[in-house]
Amino acid sequence: MKFERFKSILLVLLVISSIVLTVNKWFNEKLWPDGYNFFSDVKNYFVPDKINIYSFDPVEAVLRPSKIIINNSGNHTLYTKSSTEYNSIFSELKEILELAALEKPVISDSSEWDNCLKGKSCYFSYPVEYGGNYFFTHLSKEHQNSVKSLQEFVVTIDNRVTSSVYLYLRDTANDNVVKYRLSHKSDVLNQIIEQTAYSSDGINYYSFELNFDAVSDDQKKEHIVIDSDVLINISPKSIASIGEQNLFNNIAEHPELYSPILSEFGYNTSAIRRYVETDNSAVFVENYGTLKFHTNGFIDYKSVNSSNGVALSGETIYECINAGISFVNRVSMMLGFSGDMYWEISSDIADITSKSFKLCFDYYINDNMIIIPENDYSMKHAVEMEVSGGKIISYKQLCRNYYTGDYHITCSSAIDAIDSLDSDDEGVFADVISDIFTAYTFNTETKIWQPMWYIENSEGDISVISVDYGGAGV
Repeated sequence: MKFERFKSILLVLLVISSIVLTVNKWFNEKLWPDGYNFFSDVKNYFVPDKINIYSFDPVEAVLRPSKIIINNSGNHTLYTKSSTEYNSIFSELKEILELAALEKPVISDSSEWDNCLKGKSCYFSYPVEYGGNYFFTHLSKEHQNSVKSLQEFVVTIDNRVTSSVYLYLRDTANDNVVKYRLSHKSDVLNQIIEQTAYSSDGINYYSFELNFDAVSDDQKKEHIVIDSDVLINISPKSIASIGEQNLFNNIAEHPELYSPILSEFGYNTSAIRRYVETDNSAVFVENYGTLKFHTNGFIDYKSVNSSNGVALSGETIYECINAGISFVNRVSMMLGFSGDMYWEISSDIADITSKSFKLCFDYYINDNMIIIPENDYSMKHAVEMEVSGGKIISYKQLCRNYYTGDYHITCSSAIDAIDSLDSDDEGVFADVISDIFTAYTFNTETKIWQPMWYIENSEGDISVISVDYGGAGV
């Protein structure tokens, strides 16, 4: 009797073991052509969307300004993210921002703003407009913000009271200027200004100091009008050359590169349909989307409809935006860009009011934007993401590595670039210029990347300025 019971138990265990092994085989092996696995697709249908949560904190990425200008009685010195002094300056400014988040501002005006820029102060700005609540939430959940949208600040010292500083903020929604009086020792800020606004600088001027922000009395713009806070350089610039590397040459033969990215998009790398196109681009398909690795150096993801896609973490709109920023950072880390490269947000966040939005990013190297050849990649920005209901439904990213070259190029001054603008070009005079900057542009004739001057208007449209260059240097 005992022997019969033992046989029954053994038989049950064998049946359970065979079932477990069979199910495991069905769900993990490539039983169908091109890796298609019906049972894996059934599992994916019933299993909830994978939510991607990263250790990367986008707070620093949002709060770090794209440029800091230290002003000291007519001397204006520009610091960008690659500057040695940038981190120490930003550390002090961040402390002041955190104090301002807990205070309510009072109304100020543009003349007071301009006077700050003429004296001892720190001006800093961001590449895009942020919603006021979105920005200050990164500083404190108990913030007292009353500003709708923002992009630039000025911090100045109260010479009468050493325990106070003033923070000025321009509301980009209505152009109003507000200020905060903050209890903060000014000696550290004063020391930073004294040490970093070089007396020998004398090559940078704000637009209002050169009268470029003036409009004629009859309101007809008979000359170029430049926003008063734009810093204009009057000396030629020496900018490092750059080279590029296609990270996706023969991508279909490099699973070590594409497999981690597939996993990031929620694809099961052991059970997925794949085919290779004639140009050696690799295409991966699952029930709810397609991810293509183009052999000329970019990825392109599309979900089948707006209800499916890559789910982002976060219960609130702001958390969803941050998850989208983190996603871009994660993919970029997998691509292994050079240390000289970094990305910046290029699309305004001020008007996002739901979990459906678009985000754009651009690459920078040596603090200069890389202008993407739109005709080559069918995209204007290095990264273009579309989110619907908290899910990524479309994603494009340029996957080319840019690195600093071994020579420098002499670029004309900003003032020369402005002088070269054609006075007959109605497009230039139709709107106020909100920024003037250099960016790397691919020359299709010489096949090299060279710095060019660009202008940006208040609508965010950019145009290249044709300027003669002094040529390459050592």
